[in-house]
Amino acid sequence: MNIIDWIAILGALAWTPHLFSFIHNFLTKPVIQIITPRTVSLGFTTLGSIFNLNLAFSVRNKDIVISSIAINLKHESGEEKVFNWQNIQQQIMKMRIPDGSVLPYEKEQSVLAIKINEKDIEERFIQFQESSFHIVKNAREDKLAKDITYQRKQNKYDPKTFIESQDALEFFDIIKQAFSWKAGKYKVVINIKSPDAFTIKDNEYEFLLTAVDVDFLEHNKEYIKLDYKNYMVPQKEEDIEKVNWNWRNPELKKLNK
Repeated sequence: MNIIDWIAILGALAWTPHLFSFIHNFLTKPVIQIITPRTVSLGFTTLGSIFNLNLAFSVRNKDIVISSIAINLKHESGEEKVFNWQNIQQQIMKMRIPDGSVLPYEKEQSVLAIKINEKDIEERFIQFQESSFHIVKNAREDKLAKDITYQRKQNKYDPKTFIESQDALEFFDIIKQAFSWKAGKYKVVINIKSPDAFTIKDNEYEFLLTAVDVDFLEHNKEYIKLDYKNYMVPQKEEDIEKVNWNWRNPELKKLNK
């Protein structure tokens, strides 16, 4: 064996720790398992179409940080929608009150990240909405806000008149047109992002939305203007017509992969 052979062997040995490290990291890649309840909560409000879901996460091999969760919905017609997480509620504890009932204490937070560790199963109530709709809605809201500011400077702003203006009515129509629920079967894919590599289990489901469900949700269009009126127009508490949004809770079925 000559000197070149020895150099080759030493070079290979130098890479051995890196190879073992690569194999170890591959074999211990976090595996995230998603656990869902039997139903999902669907709605439509001034925030557009809404997909709310209780999600529990378990992870094995190592802890991991989740930086994003999105819901991909595909209707049986082929139409696809993406709902991104907006808010999270986490149950901190439960308090028993004098009448014997249990009052949950929850913390609501804006979405940034979730850390999952191997020791616990993390459960969250996550509110998902269509980001594409919010881009359009926010732009029109900004325009209305500027109009209100201008009218106030001119001492011409009257909430009752403004809520009936052409610009306001067109804005309410834009929200109504964002209604996207259809009767039929939906496939649900829960997509997770993380700075670290991982594998995911049990992230595909389906649910059926009936024509009756869609009809109930569509009635919420009638409350769009009223909801803004309650917010914008000063009224006595006894004169406020409260909005009771309709929600539907179809059964969520896990798809075998």
